[in-house]
Amino acid sequence: MRQAQGYTIITGPDPGTGERDTFTCAHCNRVVIVKPMTRAEDMGGICHLCGDKHRPSFICSSCVGKSCDPFEKN
Repeated sequence: MRQAQGYTIITGPDPGTGERDTFTCAHCNRVVIVKPMTRAEDMGGICHLCGDKHRPSFICSSCVGKSCDPFEKN
């Protein structure tokens, strides 16, 4: 992901442990783990109504196609 908003550390006995990039959906506040260099369209999308050019508002795949209802309202 080009502009990750956060990261998580996954630990456990499985070989899939490590750090992963994350973002929080701007509409439902769900934390989404993304694969490296994933395009925004492949992980959900970007809401152009509640974001701006300096900080895009990423949304999860469950919120794509729904109306803009930002979790953090001004």
